[in-house]
This record gives sequence, structure tokens and C-alpha cells, in this order.
Amino acid sequence: MIVAIDGPAGSGKSTTAHAIADRCNLTFLDTGAMYRAVTWRCLDSGVDVSDGDAVSAVAERAKIVFGKSADGQTVSIDGQDVTRQIRTPEVDRNVSVVSAYPRVREAMVARQRELGAAGDVVAEGRDIGTVVFPNAEVKVFLTADAAARAHRRAVQREGGDAGRDAAAKADAAEERQILQDLVRRDKLDSSRKESPLRPAADAHMIDNSALTPEQVVQQIVDLMDAARAQGEAPKAGEVAPFDDGGERTSPSPAADGGAADAPAGARAKDAAAEKGAGKPAAKAAAKSKAPAGRMRAFAGNSFDDYYDHGMKEFPLPARALLAVAATIVWAVTKVLWPWRIEDVRLLRDDARGRMIVMNHTSMLDPVVIVCGLYFHGIRVRPISKSEFNKTDFVSWLFSRAGAIPVRRGTADLKAVRRAQAALTRGECVLVFPEGTRIKSDDQPVTIHGGFALMAQMAKAPVQPVAIVGARDITPKGTHWKRFGRVFCKAGECIEFSDLGVRGRKQQALRMEEVAMERVYALRDELRREHPGKM
Repeated sequence: MIVAIDGPAGSGKSTTAHAIADRCNLTFLDTGAMYRAVTWRCLDSGVDVSDGDAVSAVAERAKIVFGKSADGQTVSIDGQDVTRQIRTPEVDRNVSVVSAYPRVREAMVARQRELGAAGDVVAEGRDIGTVVFPNAEVKVFLTADAAARAHRRAVQREGGDAGRDAAAKADAAEERQILQDLVRRDKLDSSRKESPLRPAADAHMIDNSALTPEQVVQQIVDLMDAARAQGEAPKAGEVAPFDDGGERTSPSPAADGGAADAPAGARAKDAAAEKGAGKPAAKAAAKSKAPAGRMRAFAGNSFDDYYDHGMKEFPLPARALLAVAATIVWAVTKVLWPWRIEDVRLLRDDARGRMIVMNHTSMLDPVVIVCGLYFHGIRVRPISKSEFNKTDFVSWLFSRAGAIPVRRGTADLKAVRRAQAALTRGECVLVFPEGTRIKSDDQPVTIHGGFALMAQMAKAPVQPVAIVGARDITPKGTHWKRFGRVFCKAGECIEFSDLGVRGRKQQALRMEEVAMERVYALRDELRREHPGKM
């Protein structure tokens, strides 16, 4: 789960996010500290903060790392611990100027998305819910009147905590100066052209002027619980498509009069309100997660419609085309490279949605699984790299085949959500964690995580599968095809509950290790059974 907390300076975002992270075992991503670190680096190095190009160059080179200490989280830039230095009045007065530069924000957002790629993150800042993580399950816009924020910050600078000690005092002159700085900064943050401070349309507004930190944290935890409950309420096939704010290749169903599904944060807010009013939240959740409009038979469907809907919901012409294509590809590949799936019952007899992970040696690999299960009534959706979708024809072809594109090297939460929806519907999702075809045993292999997160979010098991013989189709150094038998072997499903570790992040990491260990164990078994096959 990703929790996005936005709000103006001094609204208590960091305190709240820290508490949420500790209470709910999430990773705390202090985005404001990143901009502060860049600001400090510029001030310390004598870089004029009004020189956008110079400041941007500092941000693009900066290596910002979060760490832990006995006192909490530390922040370092280019190897120097600046945890205390970034909280000075001088940094306060200049950070809004620095953070307004587009190139600075691009550099920081890229790093923030990278840090948040593993999921289970609580992030705070000024554009988290609108720019950095627009698809966060829970979005909160935390605010308080300027006087209250100024008082809290003044008390904090003197070592106190106004949130827990209502009688805490601060120097009056300093408090007035802080108030002036906050008002000025609010105006700068709200009026800048690049990612201005504003609540996301689906954010839950919390004014904490008169609330204790514990009350604020509890409200957000309630929103998180409501979001999780809504994720579990719908039946298979009712999970909403994931929408990141309108990146569609053609008009969306909502634009054509279809019912657009509410974003996750709004659904969480609505569920919490309905719970308080005694209304049946589960019924509302199921309704909000219905697919956004029925797909049309011959025209009007975008590529995203195919990515977002279940394969059995595809229009009849698309399903007929897939049936014909699967039959032809099955027959041709069976003749040229006679393939067989050993222990196919492990794949065939399980009706659940599963994350299938497999070693990758050739373009035949997905064909074996997709076609091998198609005629058993099991729909498999391969995760494909978005680089394949360079032309409309390829996008058209892959979308009809049920593929889900992913932008490699990024925190592609849209792909994660689509995979989660497919698994929840009962479809299988096929992933090649090696990321590229492995042409020899000497080739370095980097396992790309993420499949465990997808399975974990959908509460789906992971099933290892291995293939041998497909590498021999195209020998190294030539493009000519070689004919020969190909063997595939399925393993038992791996459940998260059987991993013997606690904590979502630890379970995901362990699942990635165990699943790939089993994939390679199955591959080695096939090599022993069929000598000479690679």
C-alpha cells in the first residue's frame, strides 16, 4: 500500500508520516527532506538559488540517501549527513524557490518513484498525491491554520512538542518571523507553475489545527483499513481498472458516457464516510470497482480498455480472433518445435488467479504457456515490456492477446494495478523476472522484482515454471531457426503464508528468492531428464 500525505509547510506531515510508518510497518519517504538537502547543498556551495540552471545541475547530480539512527531517520547528500542542517531557517526561506524549478522536481520525482517502487510506503510532501504517486491507495491533504503551524514549528526549534504539550511556549519574535515565512511559502508553493501545492481531487482533507498527532494518525489508519476492505469486497471480475490520470491512447469510456470508476483515495474516503453513517460500504465498494463501461464489438475501444478489462469481457470479434490465432500458433509451434508441459495438471487444475514466473530463453516461452492453457479455459496475461509497443499495430496485437505492458526501470504502478486486477478476476499473469532472454549460462542475470508485490496485493499464489530446449531454437551467433523438442515443467504453487516470515516487505522479498530458486530447480530437473537441452 502507498499512502500519500500532502500539505503546506508546518502542517505536521513528517510527524504524521513517521508515526504511520512505525505503526503500520511502512517505509517512510520524506520527500521534503530531499528538496531541503538540495537547497542546503546549493547554499553551502555558494550556488545562487535564483540561478535555475545551476540549482538544477546540483539536483541532477545529487545522491540523496535515507538512513536510520537511534534518533530516527537520517538524510545524507553526496555522502554527507545533513539531517540537522536542512532544518535551519535559511533552508526554510529558500527551499520553495529551489523546489519550484522543473528540472529539480523531475530529478527528485524520479528518485522518489524509484524509492517507492517496492510499495508499502508512506510519503509526505507537496505533490505526492498529484504527481509522484497519483495512484496511491490513500491520499491525505493535511493542513492547519497558519498561526497553529507557526507555533508548532517555533516550539519544535526550541526542542518542544506542541502537539503533545498544549501549554508549550516559544519565543514570540521568532514565532512571528516563522509565521511570515510560512505565509510567504504557502503563496509560493500554491502559485508556482510546476506541481503547485493543491490537494488531489480524491484526497481526504484533514484539518489538524485542534487535533492531537494520535487523532490524525488514527484517522489515516481508518482510511487505510477502508481502502483494504474495498480491495477485498468485490467479487472476481469486479476490480476496477487502474487509472493514473488520463494516459489513454483514445477516448476513455467515461468520455463516451460510460461510468468512470472513482480513484482509490476517493473510494477510501467514501467508505469511511459510509461506515460512519451506517451504510453498507461493501455494496458501494463493489459498485465503485466495476469496470468502466462495456467494451464495444467493432469500434471505440482503446488499448487501455483491453489492458483494463478481463479477457472474457473482450468483445466477441476480439475473442474470436484470439481463438483463431491461438489455434494456428499452437499447431505451427507444435509441428516445428514439439513442446510438452510436464505436470501440466498443476497449471490446469487450479482455478485461482496465479502469478506464473518462468525463466526466459526465447520468444517461444510465452507461447507455450499462453497456448498450452488457453484450450483448458485458462486465460494467461503476459507482462510485456512497453518497448514492444512502438507502433499501433504491435500495441493492437499485444492488447488483443491480453498482454499487460510495463515501463521497465520505473515504479509502474499502473501495470501493478492491472496485474492485481487480472489476478483477482481469476486470470493468470505470466512474468519473466530475468527481464530479457538468457542466451547462455555465462550471461549475467539480474532478477527484476515486482512480481511478488503484484501477487501479494491480489492475495494470489506464485507458481514457478521452467523451460528447456527453447534456447536451442536460435543458436548464438545466427538468426536461422533450428528445429527440436522443447520441454516445460510446472511446479507447485507457493503461498505467502508458507514462507515463514512476517511483514509484507519481508514476505515479498522472500517470495522473489524462493520462486526463482524453484524455477531454476525445475530447469535443472528438466536438463537431467532431457540431456543436451538448454
